[in-house]
Amino acid sequence: MKNILTTKNKKIFITTFIIFFLVHLPLITKNIISADILLNNYYYKGYSWEISLGRFGLFLIGIIKSYLTIPHIDIILSYIIISISTIIILDLFNTKNKLKIILFILIITLSPITSSTLLFNYCSLAYTLAFQTSILSVYTYYKFSNKYLKYIVPAILIIITLSLYQAYFSVIITLFILYNINNKINYKSFFKFILTVLISIISYFIIMKFSQVLFHINMSSYSNADKIDLNLITSIPNKIIDSYKLLYKFYFTNSIIKNTYLHNNIINLLLLIILTIEIIINNKNINIKNKLIKYFFFLTLPIYLNSIIFLIPGTKLQLLMSSSYLLIYLYIVTLLPNNKFKYLPLFIFIILFRNNLIQVESTYLTLENTYNKYESIIKSAAYTNINNNYQYVLINKEKTKYTEINNLNYGFISDDSIFWEEYNLRKLGFLRFSKEYLGLDLNYVDENTYNRLKNKKYNKLITTKDNIIIIDLSKIN
Repeated sequence: MKNILTTKNKKIFITTFIIFFLVHLPLITKNIISADILLNNYYYKGYSWEISLGRFGLFLIGIIKSYLTIPHIDIILSYIIISISTIIILDLFNTKNKLKIILFILIITLSPITSSTLLFNYCSLAYTLAFQTSILSVYTYYKFSNKYLKYIVPAILIIITLSLYQAYFSVIITLFILYNINNKINYKSFFKFILTVLISIISYFIIMKFSQVLFHINMSSYSNADKIDLNLITSIPNKIIDSYKLLYKFYFTNSIIKNTYLHNNIINLLLLIILTIEIIINNKNINIKNKLIKYFFFLTLPIYLNSIIFLIPGTKLQLLMSSSYLLIYLYIVTLLPNNKFKYLPLFIFIILFRNNLIQVESTYLTLENTYNKYESIIKSAAYTNINNNYQYVLINKEKTKYTEINNLNYGFISDDSIFWEEYNLRKLGFLRFSKEYLGLDLNYVDENTYNRLKNKKYNKLITTKDNIIIIDLSKIN
């Protein structure tokens, strides 16, 4: 612990921060639509919603921030937090090789997972803090020597992590398993940490229920979060199968992140093959018992990567919830040999970094373009008729899944409908934009009402009928 504030680590911090600043500069300099269409306003008041989801820690962060959301400040603070987290991971795995350190930094700074987290600008500070506390829970357990602190501190950190965003539970479990694959397993210590995790989970649920009673808020039905009970145990076999399916979706399909557009599916396959070879070579000289156990941990990695689905029923993995997958890339780097065999994985990683940079920057450009479209259309409707007593209605005849965003650019937004609802939810985006920026109320109407009101003669984006301004979202790509 005393060695973490070294000159070397200070250089790592500065380098990581600078790369973060340069790569994600559009988040500060441009107007873009945030991931769930909560635009870049300066005040977030959705904490009752967060408490209903068991994220009472977000409410505490909100109090500290006075509920202000200032994108450039929150994002820069997020850079700082992730940069420190990078140093903690490097120290945990005792990574000293300069090349490996550089690869570590590039994995974290260029990843679409990180970008997706930063796009939730109103929660990015809390989410990056959850990432850090999840890592620290494992780090302090193995680095603290005090027999009390090594259990108490990790337990507190796990509770904090879950209170900020339960998805980072997967980071805790995955990091813990990877650490034990990488080192000699102390079985007594191993099971004590598992016990610490279980006690922390129980404590978290007790505090969560208390927070909801205190604020008179019921558990949300979102992702079936209100159905957390003993029935979770009976669903474990199905969840195990789902874990392997999710691993396949994450690395080889376009369901969670676009893979086929830049052939990342092939890159991921090669990296997983390299990881398998590394695991075998790294453990070839240990006794058969430990070897089999470590192979078991490796083969069951999908369960740890997706362990959040065991904690909350109905959870559907999203890019924001995939931070544990970052650890796989980081672990591959940890196991890279120092001989000539390192050059093949190094070449593959360079291609991955190139693709990640393209995906991140393309996504920012696309979301800026979408923001500009929304602004142009709504201002046109509002300002053209500013002195007239018009009623504004918003329509969307059909839910368009395939549009310009995924057909004509290389962004990371997946083809799955849940991500289109998240990144391109026209109804909610227009409503929030018009209300917060123009003080204009829009009414959302169904298709039958739209057909009755629509001007049949002109098939335009904005039409007027019987003192009603109609904004047709079905034509916006």
